[in-house]
Parts: sequence; C-alpha cells; structure tokens
Amino acid sequence: MQPTVCEVCGSRQVEPTRVHGMDLYRCGLCDHLHGSAEQLAEIDLHDEAEVRGIHPDVYPLVRALEAVPTFQVVATSVGDVETSEFPFVFLRVEEGGLRHIERLLTSLEMANRSTKRRWVVECTLQRGLVFVLRPRFWKPILEIDGTDIREARADFHTLADILTRDVQLGWWHA
Repeated sequence: MQPTVCEVCGSRQVEPTRVHGMDLYRCGLCDHLHGSAEQLAEIDLHDEAEVRGIHPDVYPLVRALEAVPTFQVVATSVGDVETSEFPFVFLRVEEGGLRHIERLLTSLEMANRSTKRRWVVECTLQRGLVFVLRPRFWKPILEIDGTDIREARADFHTLADILTRDVQLGWWHA
C-alpha cells in the first residue's frame, strides 16, 4: 500500500520507485525510502556491500564470516560465466583462529546437504596463509559452465544463513 505522507518529513510527494530490483516509494522532498522492514534492510545491506566494493550476492556470507572474531575476508568473487571463474571467498585467520576454521568446516559439512554445490575450504600461501572457501565442481575447469557458476552463486545465501545460525550455537563456542 502506497504511503500518502512521508513518515520522516510529512511531505505528500511520495512516489513509486524501483531500487535494486525492488518496488518501493521515495519521498520527493527528503528522499526517504518507504517499504517493508525486510526491503529496507536488504537495501541497506546492498548499499553497505557497494561501499566495501563487494558484490551484494556474496555480501551476506562475508558478514557471516566476519562475525567470527578471528576471520577477515580479504577478497571475494561471485564468479564469471564468460571466463568460467568459480565463486570464492579468501579468508585470513588471526592468531587462535584455527579452531574457528575447524568449526567452519563442520558448518560447511552440514550446509552441503542444502547447497547445490559442495563447498570446501582450501589453504594457500599468498603473503601468509589464506583460506579459500569455494565450490567443488567435480569436473575439469574447462567443463565448468554457466549453470555451474549460477548454482554456486545461489549457494551464498544458504551458506550465510547456516553459518549465521551455527556461530550462535553452543557447539561453536565449546
């Protein structure tokens, strides 16, 4: 239902608008957006991701990972269908964080029951140890196609939801 008056400034210049693919209402005077709490939270998340230079599709997972005090996300990609680049998240782990990597692996093992692709963590050396969270496709890189990339990209939200839940559970902190 369209608001008739802006809740911030009281203006009646409230018009329909489309923001990040969502239909909302914007005040013509103060520029305030009107919509559901979920829509406005998603807009805020999208804007926060853009400020950090992170694609909005992977950003919920970045936030879930960075909620772990020893994790620092250093690079991300949602993948590229044209070049068959798979999605990934590069993660640095601060001192004492190996126990959190073990718990992340446990979460991933459980999450892999709900994802379209199996996700793994690999370790590499790039100016220190970096952990790479990425999908495993079980086929040569040259055979990875657009469907594989899109399905892996769709897993970001599932992984974020499961990790956000698990970090709050007792076994994560034990």
